Amino acid sequence: MLRTLALGVFLIGATVSAQNAPVPLDVTGLGTPAFTVFTSKDGLSDEVWNTIGFDKRGFVWAGSSSGLARFDGYRWVASPFHAAQGLVRDMEWDDRGNLWTIFQQGLARYDGARWSFEGRTPEFHNRFSDIVGPDGRRTLWLPRDRGFLRLDGDRWVEDAGRGAEASVAAVRIEQTNTLFGEPRQWMLSLSGLWYRPIVASASPAPWRLYAGEGFERIAGIDLKRTVDKGREELWVLAYGQPLRRITNDGVRTWRASTGELPTEAVYSAVATETNEGERVLWIASRAGLLRIRGEAVTVFDRRHGLPSDAVRALKLQRAEDGSRFLWLATEGGIVRMTLEDSPWRTVSLIGARLNGVFGGLLEPDGRGGERLWVGSMQEGVKLLERGQWRAFTRENGGFPRAGVSGMWRVIGPDETSWRLMAPDGVQLVRVLDDFSMRLIAVPWAVPGDNFTGALLSRRFEGARELWFAARTGIYRWREGHWLRFVAPGARDPWGVYSFAEQRDAAGRSWLWAATAQGVARYDGTAWELVSGAAAGAADGSKSVTIVPDGSRTILWVGSFRHGVVRLDVTDPTRPLPVTGADVPQPRDPTVYSTLADSRGRIYVCTNNGVQQLTPKTSGGYSERLFRRSDGLVHDECNTNSQFIDKRDRYWVGTLGGLSVYDPNVRAPSRTQHPKPLYFTDVRVDGAHHDPMVEPSLALPAGAREVRVEFTLLTGQREHESTYRSQLIGYDPAPSGWTAENSRSFTGLPPGDFRLQVEARDFSGAAAPAQVLAFSVRPFWWQRPLARLLFAAAVALFAAGAIYTYNRSLRARERDLEREVAARTSALDAANLRLTELSYLDPLTGVANRRRLIEAIDVAVDRAVAKSLPIGLIVVDVDHFKAYNDRFGHLAGDAALRAVSQALAQSTREQDLVARFGGEEFACLMQDATTDIVAGVAERMRALVEALPPRALGNSSLTVTISAGFVCRVPLPAEKASDLLGEADQALYEAKRGGRNRVCQALAVGGA
Repeated sequence: MLRTLALGVFLIGATVSAQNAPVPLDVTGLGTPAFTVFTSKDGLSDEVWNTIGFDKRGFVWAGSSSGLARFDGYRWVASPFHAAQGLVRDMEWDDRGNLWTIFQQGLARYDGARWSFEGRTPEFHNRFSDIVGPDGRRTLWLPRDRGFLRLDGDRWVEDAGRGAEASVAAVRIEQTNTLFGEPRQWMLSLSGLWYRPIVASASPAPWRLYAGEGFERIAGIDLKRTVDKGREELWVLAYGQPLRRITNDGVRTWRASTGELPTEAVYSAVATETNEGERVLWIASRAGLLRIRGEAVTVFDRRHGLPSDAVRALKLQRAEDGSRFLWLATEGGIVRMTLEDSPWRTVSLIGARLNGVFGGLLEPDGRGGERLWVGSMQEGVKLLERGQWRAFTRENGGFPRAGVSGMWRVIGPDETSWRLMAPDGVQLVRVLDDFSMRLIAVPWAVPGDNFTGALLSRRFEGARELWFAARTGIYRWREGHWLRFVAPGARDPWGVYSFAEQRDAAGRSWLWAATAQGVARYDGTAWELVSGAAAGAADGSKSVTIVPDGSRTILWVGSFRHGVVRLDVTDPTRPLPVTGADVPQPRDPTVYSTLADSRGRIYVCTNNGVQQLTPKTSGGYSERLFRRSDGLVHDECNTNSQFIDKRDRYWVGTLGGLSVYDPNVRAPSRTQHPKPLYFTDVRVDGAHHDPMVEPSLALPAGAREVRVEFTLLTGQREHESTYRSQLIGYDPAPSGWTAENSRSFTGLPPGDFRLQVEARDFSGAAAPAQVLAFSVRPFWWQRPLARLLFAAAVALFAAGAIYTYNRSLRARERDLEREVAARTSALDAANLRLTELSYLDPLTGVANRRRLIEAIDVAVDRAVAKSLPIGLIVVDVDHFKAYNDRFGHLAGDAALRAVSQALAQSTREQDLVARFGGEEFACLMQDATTDIVAGVAERMRALVEALPPRALGNSSLTVTISAGFVCRVPLPAEKASDLLGEADQALYEAKRGGRNRVCQALAVGGA
């Protein structure tokens, strides 16, 4: 049997190796778009946002339930337009550059400088219809409660049609060119779908009611023409009714009842096309953003980064450089989505509800392509092959455990290719090519001695050996025998996390390992910890990677708390630390992996994004940080869940799923295309002036402070733009390049000034310089005639003295301005620090009781208003008084700090951990389901239980915690004390149940 199995594996391996390089796995359309979210922290009011619009300069506008706001590239600013106080239904621009807006009160127009109200009307206006004909000409239509209007120049003219349709409430107008063999105009109403042929005569053809099944009762809300690979389509949206698509082949219907749609509560649609001409339809719905590509529907919601599942409107923006952006108006804020070809793709959200991805494996599929294995801690294993996902779980019998902690394809002991997986870290499974599972007996298959997810295969002294990293040391499997290694002087248990093999100049094999006690080295006989200055991060390492550097060999070490440490291991017997500023340190000190591709690029995966280091021709590295806004599915990486394939694609497993970065993809917007630069605001002693309305400003006499703001409209990555400026005739030279997008001046003398600003975007493309002209008026006694009379009345000596005095006065003013600015900055920093300290627990560094109570009260009000659940976990350190009595208060303080860090590491970014008092802690979780809260509480308990004694301030004893939690929608009258009381009762249940456990509060109140 074994011989037959070995022969089968060998033949498969030989077949794969004989083929040409497999076609790269296509993950297009699988992942989540890159969302940039704007909420109240960006200047938006906390309310429902209904629509999006764009003016002729490229600024983005948003309409809410109560008014308008404009995005200047950095923040949203409310519009002062007095008539905008009310519900905004829709916005659309015309060919003359006007931005038309439908308010609850009527219609308004923005010409790029000023808003004008076109008058109130009792007629109901739904949304604009923007039609592009076969000749490319745009026509803007305005449906209303009796027919519709058409924009002719600057006037809206009647176009009611003829017949019964003139009395219906119109919703949308659309036009098709080839559907049903003729050009047609379509009108969607609240009582059906109408159409009329487009004829050349002056009089339009009569409207006819479309007789398709179900259309006579449709209460329409949107109508959208699309083209899919040359085939024209017409989509009909109706709120609370199925989605329909009309083609020459008939009508296709999507229903929520069949599971094809997550909801039938839809609002509007926008169509885009891929480079291959494939139609992509985006739909705003109450279940999130829907994407229909081909016939498949994909849903993006809060799990993917949206601020709300309720998306009210979509608008497509096309920049001058060809970039496309989809803007979403939601009930929780505004979202921008980049549609250009991005190097980042989200491949899978497996595990996103708990701990994310722990293992990925890309391999040939045996048919000239590739397939991808992805593992998680709770959802088993999934296989992507030929565009389809297949699940292997404990529930369906496809996998022996609930999750996996790692997966690899290595050369096995029989010198054939083995596919190995580690279910939950306590077993080892070989997955055969028919996807059957074979358990392999391992020495660590007991709870608490888990495999940590690192495996290395090498041939050494005539035999194949496999090396495994575990929480209790290193295990070697050689010639059917297992051997455990623990380095001399290492504390037992000796946690090991990563391996790397090095071949020295003589061809001798050395092994390096990242361990909880620093870097370890294996010389072929024994493991030893690297000591002395070369130990690097002796308090713990998570990864090791060998990177050639000219004639040197550098070991890149990812540490627990000290970022990246580099060791020169050209001579493995004498590792030397490598220092210098040529390698930028990552922004986060916890590094899970450092991987190098074939071009020398280094990818550093941390708790706060991925750092990409690119070699410079002059030496050293340039850096770029990738985070969620760039398309990374989650900012926090997972241990041993990253790899680089043969095409230099970087695959990264995170807490929120699996992403891939392809450095070969070049986004169109990275071309050197200049972006528009505008002056957006001028404030004189606090008074606002709009430079778009007042291109030449005359400032009042005696103006003390002038602040000018400007922006480069890049459409993305605005905070990477840089500026330099010069107040001509005042500044001796232009300023240095900086990310600051404003200039301030104090005590300007009377006269005419010109502020020149230059800008460069994230790709280095320079924008044409812009100049703002303004003048400072003189006082009456500073006017020429007054000066002449005054000069005639005094002697030449007095005039010279006054001139000298004015010069010294201006110099003193500048000195005083600098001193005031410095002192103001120091005072602001001190006040901010005092505020922060008043909310922090001085011992543990987490939030204190005061901060927690205030946060819970705010969260309760929000949860009651939005009918959303909140979670509250109360934690108590078990037997802490006995621990204090035994080891003393210093050890007790150390234990509380270690426990607080473990609790904080267990939570999501938005969760709040606080010290409630003594050895009690609490965690507030908003927008969290019971499963999420329970998972976080259990993760807290497990991480605390895993803390080593030394981290707790002693050498022998660990500690545990008991936790109680509540998760529900609070009642309107409830306060923080009510939820704390319920969670506290659950905590007492955990104590009574034996401690070191988690209990949930009984369902009461608003549950």
